[in-house]
Amino acid sequence: MESVLITGGAGFIGSHLVDALMVRGEEVCVFDNLSTGSIENVRHWLGNPNFTIIRGDLLNLIDLEKLKIDRYSLIFHFAANPEVKIGSTEPNIHFQQNIVATHNLLELVRKTGTQPTIVFASMKCSNLSNIA
Repeated sequence: MESVLITGGAGFIGSHLVDALMVRGEEVCVFDNLSTGSIENVRHWLGNPNFTIIRGDLLNLIDLEKLKIDRYSLIFHFAANPEVKIGSTEPNIHFQQNIVATHNLLELVRKTGTQPTIVFASMKCSNLSNIA
């Protein structure tokens, strides 16, 4: 059994990953601030001994202390601002929620000296011809 952390695990994509991993018998921890995700997406796993949910924000260093990051061999990092259109009018929101939050997670991993596999997925490209 693998111990898996899913940031943003109460969101649409994260909660479906939770379902798949729980069915496989993995030990799953969701870390989510519930700003766009919902406890309803994972409610059916509450009370299962292989499932934990921690309400926290990757931008809050005190919340990060709730994570025992060295116990996870696999981290799916899905926490991000899902509202793509806001990036053109309020880019600081994307910067904070996508860049700074990711930096905080990676720094936490680095400081523990662990080497989990990290799957990162939060970028949307509307025009792939612009990518060199």
